[in-house]
Amino acid sequence: MSRKLPIVLGILFCLITNHSISQVIKEVEGLYYNTTGDLYTGTYTEFYESGNKRIEMNLVEGKRNGKITLYFENEKIQEVRSYSDGLMDGTWITWNDNSVKIAEATYKRNKKHGKWYIWDDNGVKRYEMEYSEGEKVGTWYIWDENGNLLKERKF
Repeated sequence: MSRKLPIVLGILFCLITNHSISQVIKEVEGLYYNTTGDLYTGTYTEFYESGNKRIEMNLVEGKRNGKITLYFENEKIQEVRSYSDGLMDGTWITWNDNSVKIAEATYKRNKKHGKWYIWDDNGVKRYEMEYSEGEKVGTWYIWDENGNLLKERKF
């Protein structure tokens, strides 16, 4: 019995800890609050029912800030996002479930800004676009699945 007690206590601790983590933070209209109703500052992690990590983000005074990582259920990285003071800001990268990069985009204070790229599931670049403060600019390109240029458009 004495050998089983630490195991049982360990399992109970894990269950209580996971339950507490999922209940500590509540999102209301884009802001995150702790159980006392105060804006939360710290690392916030959500889990799939399997216990695998689903999302991990940094919060400052209830707002997303810094890197946010989303995971597939198998814990491979699905997407990395960047925020500043609750606004989309910086580079976002998305991978498929085979860990092939399929998108890269940049934002500046919640607006599309800079080069955007989209690849197919095989890693072939299909689109290249550019934005400035949310407006389409530069030359946009579209390629076929073999990498041949199909279309070019200037903005």
